[in-house]
Parts: sequence; structure tokens; C-alpha cells
Amino acid sequence: MSAIQTRTEKRIRATAERLLAAGADAMAFSERFFGSQGLLRQLWSTETERREVMRSDLYRWLHERLSRLQRTEVEAFEKEVEALSGRLTITVPKSLHASLKREASREGVSLSELIRLKLTLSYRVSVAR
Repeated sequence: MSAIQTRTEKRIRATAERLLAAGADAMAFSERFFGSQGLLRQLWSTETERREVMRSDLYRWLHERLSRLQRTEVEAFEKEVEALSGRLTITVPKSLHASLKREASREGVSLSELIRLKLTLSYRVSVAR
């Protein structure tokens, strides 16, 4: 391992520690280090070097930190979901209310079911991005 690579690895680890201390989320952390333009990419120029990096202590350390962030986020989301009732009350313009009611009638579902379906579809599309 060259001195330049060692310095680069130290810089990458220091960057990770700063991001973690600043409260980075799992997605930002992953993109910063593991993404196609991530900092780990600086450590290889050949496929053999890439495989070596993936077996390195630095890679394992970063991957462990990413896994911790992901677990923490999942646990927080699960707690948030559990605390909610599932009921949501909103106020919409009368014209939108009438339009949704007509659409629900045409589809043979309740207004509540139509809105739930529309929100679920929209949510799935945004999560998939």
C-alpha cells in the first residue's frame, strides 16, 4: 500500500467520522462513500484494486457504520409508525372533494378507499426513486 493511498484512507475515515458526528443519514453516507462518485472510488483504478478495497479494514469499517445508520433509521421509523393512529383529517376545496367523491363512485369504492389507494400509489412511486 502506498503512502498516498494510506493518506487517502485516513482522509476518508476522517470525513466519515465528521459526517457521523454531524448526524448524516444512511442515504447521504452511502452515496458519499459507496456511490459511483463516492470517496472509496479514489482508492482503485483496476478491478483487482477494487476487490482489495472491498476486503480492506476501511471498507468493513464504513460498511459497519452504514449498517448501524440504517438500523437506527428503521427503528426510529417503526417507533414513529407505532405511535400514530392511522387517522388523518384534511381540509380540501369543495370542488376537489366533489371530484374525488364522483371518482370513488365511478370506481365503486368508498371515498376513503380511493384516497388511500391514491396516496399509496404516490408513496410507492416516491420511495422507488
